[in-house]
Amino acid sequence: MISRRGALSLALFATAVLAQPAAALAGKSSKLWATVNICDTLRYPNQMGVRASMPGDGSRKRMYMRFRAQFLDTSTNRWHNVKGTADSGWVLAGSARYVSREAGWTFSFKPPAAGAAFTLRGAVNFQWRARKRVNGKLRTVVVRRTQLITQGGQKSPVGADPPGYSAGTCQIQ
Repeated sequence: MISRRGALSLALFATAVLAQPAAALAGKSSKLWATVNICDTLRYPNQMGVRASMPGDGSRKRMYMRFRAQFLDTSTNRWHNVKGTADSGWVLAGSARYVSREAGWTFSFKPPAAGAAFTLRGAVNFQWRARKRVNGKLRTVVVRRTQLITQGGQKSPVGADPPGYSAGTCQIQ
């Protein structure tokens, strides 16, 4: 028979062991990525899809992503945020209890003039938020943040067109 104290210790130990793999994976870069998974296809003309993944740590934190489209200014060779509706706002990706969570956003663009093209990429901001006491009040605060630019090479991103497509940039013609 296990005492109450022993049961509590056993429960805390089991919780720590179960949370450990997720926490260990949180530091691995393979769970933090952003990619272009749709780029001006027959099914999605003049559109760019951006998909991203972020690692959880086994905690009650909530994970958020913000997707933005950027264009390459060929006269200066610099990237700029696309103005207008090319910003998703903050999107809840899910609970940090999971090893990782994915989310995505698809941007639509007016077609370029005949013979012209736009070179685009995605910029994704990531936030891990937790409920904490601040000045005696329970508030949601950002406890970690980072940003990535889209890169290719992700294996079979969900919703990719064509299936398995992953790139760093997108050219809309």
